[in-house]
Amino acid sequence: MMMDGAHLLLLFSLVAMSTCYDGTERDLTGCPKRFEQRCSCGLGYYSSWKPDRRVFITNCTNSGFTNPDIIEYTPVETEVLIFNGNQFETLPWNLLGIWNEHEKLEVIDLTNNGIKEIQGTSFHAMNNVRRLILNHNDINIVYGMSRQRIFSNFENLEELHLTNAFTDNIDFKWYLTDLKDVLISSELKKLKKLHLEQNEIWEIKDDDMFCELPELMNLHLGDNQLSDINFSLSCLKKLRYLYLEFNKIRNLGQDTLDKLDKAFGDSSSGISQIDLHGNPFMCDCNITPLYNWLKMTKARLVNKREMRCYDGFPAYNAGIRIVDAVELNCIP
Repeated sequence: MMMDGAHLLLLFSLVAMSTCYDGTERDLTGCPKRFEQRCSCGLGYYSSWKPDRRVFITNCTNSGFTNPDIIEYTPVETEVLIFNGNQFETLPWNLLGIWNEHEKLEVIDLTNNGIKEIQGTSFHAMNNVRRLILNHNDINIVYGMSRQRIFSNFENLEELHLTNAFTDNIDFKWYLTDLKDVLISSELKKLKKLHLEQNEIWEIKDDDMFCELPELMNLHLGDNQLSDINFSLSCLKKLRYLYLEFNKIRNLGQDTLDKLDKAFGDSSSGISQIDLHGNPFMCDCNITPLYNWLKMTKARLVNKREMRCYDGFPAYNAGIRIVDAVELNCIP
């Protein structure tokens, strides 16, 4: 039987309606049908956040999404949101929509999505989020983005994870300056943990780089290219953990050692600690102040006995623990 134009239009409309969802209708995965059964949504354990109880997790890991607009349809009861291993070069404005509906959301993990740009209000209406993870992306915060308060909506943010988060196309000294501006303008007054590992940081030139983070307790700078600790610690009154493992530190001068003693020398707290292992220390006569400091300091050094000589004089110092060195001679 032949159909006229009106009947065909009606048929196409019915088909379209049958495949369109209002964003709230769920399928067997517990997720909105818009997620096309690529994700899982429901109660589960997220041990690194609240190990003592189950939380509502929306997990879209390696789901093949290329349009970040899909994130807007995250279930409102979500407490932990995981979108890892997708491909979102630009995060749009109002990532979770314009309404403040996700009041239970505390953790957002956007690891390994190829993110290059974050809009000024991408993270609108995220007041209760306490942990933001942007590891292993390609973010460019230089120039335009540096003037945007990209983290300013995180009024209660306690952890910011930026491991290997920035583009390799920009020299570290530029994006560090802009990162400082972002941290200041975003007013992260409750931030306790900051992860900046694996970002090819060679030097932190601004003495007050982290001074606008008054609650900072954990600072992770491992796996970079740092050769000294040339930023202020005295302004970080609550700092308890400083991680500098696997950098390019060959030696530490007396001024730096005094700085560490002042920040971490109070052993009464029992929790303050520094990690310096994995650095290529040169064990010759110039390392004597560090050698003596390791023997005498009250600061707690994690993996202290794994602080080894990479080379030195005499040559047989290479590979031994610094505290076990017997001779520290000057190269003739």
